[in-house]
Amino acid sequence: FMAADFFQKEYWERETLKKRRSPRHPLICSYVVPRINLLRRYLDINKNTSLLDVGCGNGFFTYYFDQICNVYGVDYSEQLIRANPVENKAVMNANNLKFADNSFDIVFANALLHHVDDIDRVLQEMKRVAKRNVVILDANRNNPILFLFSLVVREERKALKFSLAYLKDRISRQDLRITHSFSYGLLFPNKTPTFFTPLVKWSNFKHPFGTTNFIISEKHVS
Repeated sequence: FMAADFFQKEYWERETLKKRRSPRHPLICSYVVPRINLLRRYLDINKNTSLLDVGCGNGFFTYYFDQICNVYGVDYSEQLIRANPVENKAVMNANNLKFADNSFDIVFANALLHHVDDIDRVLQEMKRVAKRNVVILDANRNNPILFLFSLVVREERKALKFSLAYLKDRISRQDLRITHSFSYGLLFPNKTPTFFTPLVKWSNFKHPFGTTNFIISEKHVS
């Protein structure tokens, strides 16, 4: 690992030990499931679909993907992988995915890129092991609360660059064709108080100041 990788790894493991919610937490369910359902409007994801969740952490998305497709989760933190409830998972660095080319129909990452040292390298690896689609969900600096949070928390500071336009540019550089891109939602999965759970569904809509940037891309077919 590079020094920056250790820096981020320590941050995530510290957060997990302190207060990271379980994927089964009602607020996490209310946050994640609508995002997966939205993704399924644009991509065919079913029991025969193979999907790699890169930077899967303790399983916010992996747990729910596991109920609808063949998911495999990877993260470079042993502690987070142990906490992830899915069966198919491994400790792995996103800079060097230990899979053959075109191994998965869809390669997915949520809130990963603003924590890595070499975004282009990670995207290259995601594209390499993807058969069909690369899907990125990440921070949107145009959300005022997220912008302030990124200013205050050193480990989140790279998110200050992460506008939708910035992400689209980085992904397009990899010769991936962007089919859909938008910002979505209002709340934060690990920071929103539990008593807001009934209101989460009302925060799930597309708008320029959404907390999550969605980018769905596909490999060019030669």
